[in-house]
Amino acid sequence: MLAVLEAFAVIAIIIVVGAIVGRRNVLGDNARMVLNRVAFHVGVPALVLLSLSDSDPAQVFSWPLLVSAVTTLIVFAGYFVIAVTLRRSDRADATIGAWAASWVNAGNLGIPLSAYVLGSITEVSALIVFQTVLLVPLGVAIINSGGRDGGSVAAQIKGLVTNPIIVASAIGTVLGLTGTTLPRAIHQPLELLADLAIPTVLLAFGIALVTQTGGTGKESRVDLWLAVVFKVLLMPALAYVLARWAFGLSPEQTAIATVLAALPAAQNLNTYASVFERGEKLARDATLITTLASVPVIAGIAYLLGL
Repeated sequence: MLAVLEAFAVIAIIIVVGAIVGRRNVLGDNARMVLNRVAFHVGVPALVLLSLSDSDPAQVFSWPLLVSAVTTLIVFAGYFVIAVTLRRSDRADATIGAWAASWVNAGNLGIPLSAYVLGSITEVSALIVFQTVLLVPLGVAIINSGGRDGGSVAAQIKGLVTNPIIVASAIGTVLGLTGTTLPRAIHQPLELLADLAIPTVLLAFGIALVTQTGGTGKESRVDLWLAVVFKVLLMPALAYVLARWAFGLSPEQTAIATVLAALPAAQNLNTYASVFERGEKLARDATLITTLASVPVIAGIAYLLGL
Protein backbone atom coordinates (compact mmCIF):
# COMPACT_ATOMS: atom_id res chain seq x y z
CA MET A 1 0.00 0.00 0.00
CA LEU A 2 2.88 2.36 0.81
CA ALA A 3 4.36 1.79 -2.64
CA VAL A 4 1.01 2.71 -4.22
CA LEU A 5 0.80 5.95 -2.24
CA GLU A 6 4.39 6.76 -3.19
CA ALA A 7 3.52 6.15 -6.83
CA PHE A 8 0.53 8.49 -6.59
CA ALA A 9 2.75 11.07 -4.89
CA VAL A 10 5.28 10.93 -7.73
CA ILE A 11 2.55 11.29 -10.33
CA ALA A 12 0.75 14.03 -8.39
CA ILE A 13 3.90 16.11 -7.96
CA ILE A 14 4.58 16.16 -11.70
CA ILE A 15 0.93 17.01 -12.41
CA VAL A 16 1.10 19.87 -9.89
CA VAL A 17 4.27 21.14 -11.58
CA GLY A 18 2.39 21.06 -14.87
CA ALA A 19 -0.51 22.96 -13.32
CA ILE A 20 1.84 25.64 -11.97
CA VAL A 21 3.58 25.92 -15.32
CA GLY A 22 0.22 26.17 -17.05
CA ARG A 23 -1.16 28.76 -14.63
CA ARG A 24 1.91 30.95 -15.04
CA ASN A 25 1.99 30.32 -18.80
CA VAL A 26 5.73 29.63 -18.57
CA LEU A 27 5.83 27.52 -21.73
CA GLY A 28 3.48 29.65 -23.79
CA ASP A 29 -0.05 29.23 -25.07
CA ASN A 30 0.67 26.07 -27.08
CA ALA A 31 2.57 24.19 -24.37
CA ARG A 32 -0.12 21.58 -23.77
CA MET A 33 -0.48 20.89 -27.48
CA VAL A 34 3.29 20.58 -27.98
CA LEU A 35 3.73 18.27 -24.97
CA ASN A 36 0.83 16.10 -26.07
CA ARG A 37 2.25 15.86 -29.58
CA VAL A 38 5.69 14.96 -28.26
CA ALA A 39 4.12 12.25 -26.12
CA PHE A 40 1.76 11.00 -28.84
CA HIS A 41 4.23 10.97 -31.72
CA VAL A 42 7.52 10.22 -29.95
CA GLY A 43 7.54 9.19 -26.28
CA VAL A 44 4.54 6.89 -25.95
CA PRO A 45 5.17 5.01 -29.26
CA ALA A 46 8.77 4.34 -28.23
CA LEU A 47 7.68 3.19 -24.77
CA VAL A 48 4.92 0.95 -26.14
CA LEU A 49 7.19 -0.56 -28.79
CA LEU A 50 9.89 -1.45 -26.27
CA SER A 51 7.39 -2.75 -23.73
CA LEU A 52 5.69 -5.07 -26.22
CA SER A 53 8.89 -6.22 -27.95
CA ASP A 54 10.60 -7.04 -24.63
CA SER A 55 7.55 -8.84 -23.20
CA ASP A 56 6.35 -12.40 -23.29
CA PRO A 57 3.47 -12.63 -25.85
CA ALA A 58 1.41 -14.33 -23.14
CA GLN A 59 1.48 -11.05 -21.21
CA VAL A 60 0.12 -9.10 -24.19
CA PHE A 61 -2.69 -11.44 -25.25
CA SER A 62 -3.62 -12.05 -21.68
CA TRP A 63 -6.68 -12.81 -19.58
CA PRO A 64 -6.61 -9.33 -17.98
CA LEU A 65 -6.90 -7.81 -21.47
CA LEU A 66 -9.87 -10.05 -22.26
CA VAL A 67 -11.55 -9.03 -19.00
CA SER A 68 -10.83 -5.36 -19.79
CA ALA A 69 -12.29 -5.70 -23.27
CA VAL A 70 -15.46 -7.47 -22.11
CA THR A 71 -15.92 -5.00 -19.24
CA THR A 72 -15.49 -2.01 -21.56
CA LEU A 73 -18.05 -3.26 -24.09
CA ILE A 74 -20.60 -4.13 -21.39
CA VAL A 75 -20.31 -0.71 -19.73
CA PHE A 76 -20.42 1.11 -23.08
CA ALA A 77 -23.54 -0.79 -24.12
CA GLY A 78 -25.17 -0.41 -20.70
CA TYR A 79 -24.81 3.37 -20.60
CA PHE A 80 -25.84 3.72 -24.25
CA VAL A 81 -29.04 1.74 -23.76
CA ILE A 82 -29.99 3.72 -20.63
CA ALA A 83 -29.24 7.04 -22.34
CA VAL A 84 -31.30 6.20 -25.43
CA THR A 85 -34.26 4.46 -23.79
CA LEU A 86 -34.62 6.17 -20.40
CA ARG A 87 -32.91 9.53 -20.90
CA ARG A 88 -34.23 9.93 -24.47
CA SER A 89 -30.82 11.09 -25.72
CA ASP A 90 -30.01 10.88 -29.40
CA ARG A 91 -27.36 8.41 -30.54
CA ALA A 92 -24.57 10.97 -30.81
CA ASP A 93 -25.01 12.35 -27.27
CA ALA A 94 -25.51 8.83 -25.92
CA THR A 95 -22.24 7.74 -27.54
CA ILE A 96 -20.27 10.59 -25.96
CA GLY A 97 -21.70 9.60 -22.58
CA ALA A 98 -20.98 5.91 -23.21
CA TRP A 99 -17.39 6.75 -24.09
CA ALA A 100 -17.10 8.80 -20.88
CA ALA A 101 -18.38 5.79 -18.93
CA SER A 102 -16.10 3.17 -20.51
CA TRP A 103 -13.11 4.67 -22.36
CA VAL A 104 -10.25 4.67 -19.86
CA ASN A 105 -7.32 7.08 -19.82
CA ALA A 106 -4.85 4.33 -20.66
CA GLY A 107 -2.33 6.73 -22.18
CA ASN A 108 -2.03 9.87 -20.09
CA LEU A 109 -2.55 8.23 -16.69
CA GLY A 110 -2.62 4.51 -17.44
CA ILE A 111 1.00 4.32 -18.59
CA PRO A 112 2.61 6.17 -15.65
CA LEU A 113 0.25 4.54 -13.13
CA SER A 114 0.97 1.06 -14.51
CA ALA A 115 4.69 1.77 -14.56
CA TYR A 116 4.78 2.85 -10.91
CA VAL A 117 1.98 0.77 -9.35
CA LEU A 118 1.83 -2.43 -11.41
CA GLY A 119 5.49 -2.43 -12.43
CA SER A 120 4.68 -3.03 -16.10
CA ILE A 121 2.95 -1.19 -18.94
CA THR A 122 2.42 -4.29 -21.11
CA GLU A 123 -1.22 -4.77 -20.16
CA VAL A 124 -2.10 -1.09 -20.51
CA SER A 125 -0.30 -0.94 -23.88
CA ALA A 126 -2.47 -3.79 -25.14
CA LEU A 127 -5.53 -1.98 -23.75
CA ILE A 128 -4.62 1.16 -25.71
CA VAL A 129 -4.58 -0.91 -28.90
CA PHE A 130 -7.98 -2.48 -28.12
CA GLN A 131 -9.59 0.88 -27.41
CA THR A 132 -8.12 2.54 -30.50
CA VAL A 133 -8.87 -0.30 -32.89
CA LEU A 134 -12.33 -1.30 -31.64
CA LEU A 135 -13.93 1.09 -29.13
CA VAL A 136 -13.22 4.34 -30.98
CA PRO A 137 -14.36 3.14 -34.43
CA LEU A 138 -17.48 1.64 -32.82
CA GLY A 139 -18.44 5.00 -31.31
CA VAL A 140 -17.64 6.91 -34.49
CA ALA A 141 -19.77 4.50 -36.51
CA ILE A 142 -22.73 5.00 -34.15
CA ILE A 143 -22.38 8.79 -34.31
CA ASN A 144 -22.12 8.70 -38.10
CA SER A 145 -25.21 6.50 -38.28
CA GLY A 146 -27.09 9.39 -36.68
CA GLY A 147 -26.14 11.72 -39.51
CA ARG A 148 -22.86 13.13 -38.19
CA ASP A 149 -19.99 12.92 -40.66
CA GLY A 150 -16.74 11.92 -39.04
CA GLY A 151 -14.99 11.29 -42.37
CA SER A 152 -15.10 8.51 -44.92
CA VAL A 153 -14.37 4.90 -44.06
CA ALA A 154 -11.11 5.17 -46.00
CA ALA A 155 -10.10 8.24 -43.99
CA GLN A 156 -10.90 6.51 -40.72
CA ILE A 157 -8.89 3.43 -41.72
CA LYS A 158 -5.99 5.67 -42.80
CA GLY A 159 -6.16 7.39 -39.42
CA LEU A 160 -5.82 4.06 -37.64
CA VAL A 161 -2.94 2.67 -39.71
CA THR A 162 -1.00 5.94 -39.46
CA ASN A 163 -1.58 6.30 -35.71
CA PRO A 164 1.98 6.20 -34.27
CA ILE A 165 0.89 4.29 -31.18
CA ILE A 166 -0.88 1.66 -33.28
CA VAL A 167 2.14 1.38 -35.61
CA ALA A 168 4.50 1.07 -32.65
CA SER A 169 2.20 -1.51 -31.06
CA ALA A 170 2.13 -3.57 -34.26
CA ILE A 171 5.91 -3.47 -34.60
CA GLY A 172 6.43 -4.29 -30.93
CA THR A 173 3.96 -7.18 -31.09
CA VAL A 174 5.65 -8.68 -34.16
CA LEU A 175 9.06 -8.39 -32.51
CA GLY A 176 7.74 -10.00 -29.34
CA LEU A 177 5.99 -12.86 -31.17
CA THR A 178 9.05 -13.62 -33.30
CA GLY A 179 11.48 -13.29 -30.41
CA THR A 180 13.50 -10.69 -32.32
CA THR A 181 15.91 -8.64 -30.24
CA LEU A 182 16.57 -5.07 -31.31
CA PRO A 183 20.23 -4.15 -31.86
CA ARG A 184 21.77 -2.11 -29.07
CA ALA A 185 22.24 0.84 -31.44
CA ILE A 186 18.44 0.98 -31.93
CA HIS A 187 17.29 -0.09 -28.47
CA GLN A 188 19.22 2.58 -26.56
CA PRO A 189 17.93 5.58 -28.56
CA LEU A 190 14.41 4.19 -28.19
CA GLU A 191 14.95 3.99 -24.42
CA LEU A 192 15.89 7.68 -24.35
CA LEU A 193 12.82 8.59 -26.39
CA ALA A 194 10.63 6.38 -24.22
CA ASP A 195 11.81 8.33 -21.17
CA LEU A 196 9.92 11.32 -22.59
CA ALA A 197 6.54 9.58 -22.34
CA ILE A 198 5.65 9.72 -18.66
CA PRO A 199 6.85 13.26 -17.77
CA THR A 200 5.37 14.84 -20.91
CA VAL A 201 1.92 13.29 -20.51
CA LEU A 202 1.78 14.21 -16.82
CA LEU A 203 2.95 17.78 -17.40
CA ALA A 204 0.43 18.17 -20.23
CA PHE A 205 -2.32 16.80 -18.01
CA GLY A 206 -1.42 19.27 -15.25
CA ILE A 207 -1.55 22.14 -17.72
CA ALA A 208 -4.93 20.90 -18.99
CA LEU A 209 -6.41 21.03 -15.49
CA VAL A 210 -5.86 24.79 -15.26
CA THR A 211 -6.58 25.66 -18.89
CA GLN A 212 -9.84 23.79 -19.41
CA THR A 213 -11.97 25.26 -22.14
CA GLY A 214 -15.16 24.13 -23.77
CA GLY A 215 -18.65 25.06 -24.75
CA THR A 216 -21.41 25.55 -22.28
CA GLY A 217 -23.80 22.96 -23.64
CA LYS A 218 -27.11 21.91 -22.20
CA GLU A 219 -26.27 18.39 -21.08
CA SER A 220 -28.16 17.19 -18.03
CA ARG A 221 -26.31 16.75 -14.77
CA VAL A 222 -28.03 13.37 -14.56
CA ASP A 223 -26.20 12.24 -17.71
CA LEU A 224 -22.90 13.48 -16.28
CA TRP A 225 -23.23 11.75 -12.93
CA LEU A 226 -24.52 8.59 -14.56
CA ALA A 227 -21.33 8.49 -16.63
CA VAL A 228 -19.20 9.21 -13.54
CA VAL A 229 -20.82 6.43 -11.49
CA PHE A 230 -20.48 3.98 -14.37
CA LYS A 231 -16.80 4.85 -14.86
CA VAL A 232 -15.59 5.20 -11.28
CA LEU A 233 -17.66 2.56 -9.47
CA LEU A 234 -19.49 0.20 -11.79
CA MET A 235 -16.67 -0.49 -14.25
CA PRO A 236 -14.01 -1.58 -11.73
CA ALA A 237 -16.62 -3.57 -9.77
CA LEU A 238 -17.69 -5.38 -12.93
CA ALA A 239 -14.07 -6.05 -13.90
CA TYR A 240 -13.40 -7.55 -10.49
CA VAL A 241 -16.48 -9.79 -10.65
CA LEU A 242 -15.64 -10.99 -14.16
CA ALA A 243 -11.97 -11.55 -13.37
CA ARG A 244 -12.48 -13.40 -10.11
CA TRP A 245 -15.65 -15.40 -10.67
CA ALA A 246 -16.42 -15.52 -14.40
CA PHE A 247 -12.84 -16.10 -15.62
CA GLY A 248 -11.25 -17.39 -12.42
CA LEU A 249 -8.10 -15.30 -12.75
CA SER A 250 -5.27 -15.25 -10.24
CA PRO A 251 -5.25 -12.52 -7.56
CA GLU A 252 -2.53 -10.64 -9.44
CA GLN A 253 -4.40 -10.77 -12.76
CA THR A 254 -7.63 -9.77 -11.02
CA ALA A 255 -5.87 -6.77 -9.47
CA ILE A 256 -4.48 -5.68 -12.85
CA ALA A 257 -7.87 -5.89 -14.56
CA THR A 258 -9.60 -4.04 -11.72
CA VAL A 259 -7.05 -1.22 -11.55
CA LEU A 260 -7.17 -0.71 -15.32
CA ALA A 261 -10.97 -0.51 -15.18
CA ALA A 262 -10.76 2.11 -12.43
CA LEU A 263 -8.74 4.52 -14.57
CA PRO A 264 -10.59 7.79 -15.29
CA ALA A 265 -12.28 8.74 -18.56
CA ALA A 266 -9.88 9.30 -21.45
CA GLN A 267 -8.89 12.87 -22.29
CA ASN A 268 -9.15 11.98 -26.00
CA LEU A 269 -12.90 11.99 -25.41
CA ASN A 270 -12.79 15.79 -25.45
CA THR A 271 -11.27 15.79 -28.91
CA TYR A 272 -14.05 13.66 -30.37
CA ALA A 273 -16.77 15.63 -28.59
CA SER A 274 -15.33 18.80 -30.10
CA VAL A 275 -15.03 17.33 -33.59
CA PHE A 276 -18.62 16.11 -33.62
CA GLU A 277 -19.86 19.13 -31.63
CA ARG A 278 -21.85 16.95 -29.27
CA GLY A 279 -21.62 16.46 -25.51
CA GLU A 280 -18.63 18.80 -25.11
CA LYS A 281 -19.53 19.92 -21.58
CA LEU A 282 -20.30 16.36 -20.51
CA ALA A 283 -16.96 15.16 -21.89
CA ARG A 284 -15.00 17.95 -20.20
CA ASP A 285 -16.69 17.58 -16.80
CA ALA A 286 -16.62 13.77 -16.84
CA THR A 287 -12.90 13.76 -17.62
CA LEU A 288 -12.11 16.09 -14.72
CA ILE A 289 -14.45 14.52 -12.13
CA THR A 290 -13.46 10.92 -12.88
CA THR A 291 -9.78 11.87 -12.74
CA LEU A 292 -10.17 13.32 -9.23
CA ALA A 293 -12.43 10.48 -8.06
CA SER A 294 -10.17 7.74 -9.43
CA VAL A 295 -7.37 8.55 -6.98
CA PRO A 296 -9.12 7.32 -3.79
CA VAL A 297 -10.84 4.53 -5.72
CA ILE A 298 -7.59 3.12 -7.13
CA ALA A 299 -5.86 3.56 -3.77
CA GLY A 300 -8.71 1.63 -2.13
CA ILE A 301 -8.52 -1.13 -4.73
CA ALA A 302 -4.76 -1.39 -4.28
CA TYR A 303 -5.19 -1.67 -0.51
CA LEU A 304 -7.99 -4.25 -0.68
CA LEU A 305 -6.23 -6.38 -3.31
CA GLY A 306 -2.83 -6.17 -1.62
CA LEU A 307 -0.90 -4.22 -4.24
